[in-house]
Amino acid sequence: MSKQQRYLNFTRGNKLYILREVAPLLPYPRMMRVLRSIDECHWRFARDEATVTLSYKQIAKYDGMSVPTARRGIQNLIDYNLLIKRETVTQLGQQANSYQIVWPNLDGLVNDGEPLSDPAPVPEDSTSDNSETPAPDLEYESSQVLKVGGDHHDHPPDHGDYPPDHHDHPPPDHHDQATIYPININPPPPVINKPTWEEVEDLLISEFGLGRPSPAVKAAEKNGCAPADILQLVAYARSKPGAYGPGALFIKIKEARPGRDPSQGWPAEEKTFLQGKALESAEARRAREASERQAKREAAEHAQQLLERDYGNQLDAMGRADLRAFAAAHCPAVVAKAVAKDPDDAIRPGGFYRVTVLEALKARKTECLDYLDSADVDGTAFVDQR
Repeated sequence: MSKQQRYLNFTRGNKLYILREVAPLLPYPRMMRVLRSIDECHWRFARDEATVTLSYKQIAKYDGMSVPTARRGIQNLIDYNLLIKRETVTQLGQQANSYQIVWPNLDGLVNDGEPLSDPAPVPEDSTSDNSETPAPDLEYESSQVLKVGGDHHDHPPDHGDYPPDHHDHPPPDHHDQATIYPININPPPPVINKPTWEEVEDLLISEFGLGRPSPAVKAAEKNGCAPADILQLVAYARSKPGAYGPGALFIKIKEARPGRDPSQGWPAEEKTFLQGKALESAEARRAREASERQAKREAAEHAQQLLERDYGNQLDAMGRADLRAFAAAHCPAVVAKAVAKDPDDAIRPGGFYRVTVLEALKARKTECLDYLDSADVDGTAFVDQR
């Protein structure tokens, strides 16, 4: 493999290695976080394309950053010619930003091994930290949009994608990178083919720890599978972290057939995964029960407040003899006995017996109202009959 081919063909394994090695060489952690976000989103959602279209919010959300932090990280990467940003128009006529990581320059930085010096400060955008570029008038802006089918790219005037002409700390000269890729970014994007078997093997080694995935991959290819079929199995394994070990994934790939449901035919899930799911379920159940108990307590407190508001003064105004007589007639025996023994203690604020007496007052009032309503109906009927 020639030197030029080595730089042109970056497999998934190469990219993961570069990201791991370049992290201590970048001046700001936010630059690495932005690179990880864009690389993972590109791999998951646009691996067949040269670029991936993302909003600032999507980049920030993926790695838990704030939007201003993501914007500063993007600008830092552009300043060092490690990232290309272009404006594109979606099928819905909305304008967004598309990104392309400059892997040759990152690889050159890793080979050089020297940390980047601090770049000039990036000015804050004081008006629209959380907003995306508004959609353009397509008829007017059509000549400024990235031409997908052509062999060159036009850019909007005064576009922020171009590196500044003057910079206090220019990017380092990475050996002979200029002979392979010019340092001036914004070349036409390289032709990105569909995923290859080599990329699938690199992914299985780097992410899932398969020591020798070649036999399984060759068996899948012999069965008529394409790399995309295996990537569907990989995506399902990712959706259940820890459920399947390298051996299970090896067997599943070896027995793969085109067109099969990627969620079917897996071996039993790992014991630790099942234990973790059971633990999560138990924790969720305890949290739900605690929430229900709290809701019941709050409902009881609210009901008690309403009783106190509506009938508290009436209870406090009752004499001892009236209170004893009322409790004996309308309260449970244990409450009537406590009131008869010591009315003041029985109806003290916050006491259990006080709430019971208040509930009895409410029930008594309801009975009286029902009786009056019934009497009104009977009286009207009697008048009508006369």
